[in-house]
Amino acid sequence: MRTPLHYSILLCLASVLLLNACAARQNGRPLEPAAVQNIWKNYVQYATQRAEEHHHPSRVQASLRFGGNDDGRRVIILLWENGSGPIRLDVRAGVGVNAAKILQTDSRFLVYSMQENRAYYHDGPQQGLLAYGLPLPFGLRDLAALLAGDYGAVFGLAPPNEPRSAQNGGMSLILPEKGTPGGLLELDSQGLPRSWKEKKGGWRLSFTYDNDKTFPYPEQIEARHENGSYAILLVKERQRMDQPFTPEQLELKLPPGTPMLPIRQMQRF
Repeated sequence: MRTPLHYSILLCLASVLLLNACAARQNGRPLEPAAVQNIWKNYVQYATQRAEEHHHPSRVQASLRFGGNDDGRRVIILLWENGSGPIRLDVRAGVGVNAAKILQTDSRFLVYSMQENRAYYHDGPQQGLLAYGLPLPFGLRDLAALLAGDYGAVFGLAPPNEPRSAQNGGMSLILPEKGTPGGLLELDSQGLPRSWKEKKGGWRLSFTYDNDKTFPYPEQIEARHENGSYAILLVKERQRMDQPFTPEQLELKLPPGTPMLPIRQMQRF
C-alpha cells in the first residue's frame, strides 16, 4: 500500500537532490581582480581539500525535516560510500524503523519501498527521480559530494564568470552551463558557498557550516521553494571509516519475490 509518508519521504529527498532554484539574477557591483582572485583561490583550496577527504570511505547521519506551508515531517537518513562506486542511503522514520532503502550506481538508481515491498528502478547515473514528475538533474552522488564539501564535483572549478560583489565581502558568479548545473553561486569572503540558485525554477539552496576554522564541513543544507515547500538537512554525525565498505555492505538486497518496476510507474507527485 502506498502511504503518504512514503511519498513525502521521496519528495523531501527530491527537494535536497533537486538543486533547481529560482531565476538567477546577479546584483552587486563588479569586483576588483585582486578580490576575485583571493576569494576564488580560497574556494578552490577548500574544494580541493574536501575532494581529497571525500575519496575516503565515510558514513553520514543526518536529520531531514521537510514539508510545505501547513505541514512538516522529520526522518533520519544514513548515507555511506567509499568515495567512488556505489552509494547507499537508508531512510528511517523512527529509531530502527526503515522506510526506504536507496542505491545509486553509475548505471542505475534503485529504491526499495519498505511499506509497499516493491522496488523501483531507473537506468542512468543521475536522473532517477525525474520520473516522479520533478525536474531533477542530480542523484545521490551529488548529494554525497555536497555533504562532504566536495563542491568542485558539483559546481566545478572553472574560473569565475561575471563575478560581482555579494553580502559581507563575498562574491557571486554565474556558473558555466557545461559541466555544472549553471545558475548563480554565492561565495563568502573565505570562498565558502553560501547559496546557489538556478536560472529557472523555484528552488534555492543555502549552506551553513560547523565551527572548524580552517576547513569547515557543511553542517546544514536547506532547500526552499517559492511555493512554500522546504527540506532542511542537518548533519548529526560524520564518520571516516578505517576500512572500505565491502561490496556486500554497498548492495541493496531485495527480499525474494520483490516486484521490480520502472520508476515511472510510481505515483506522480
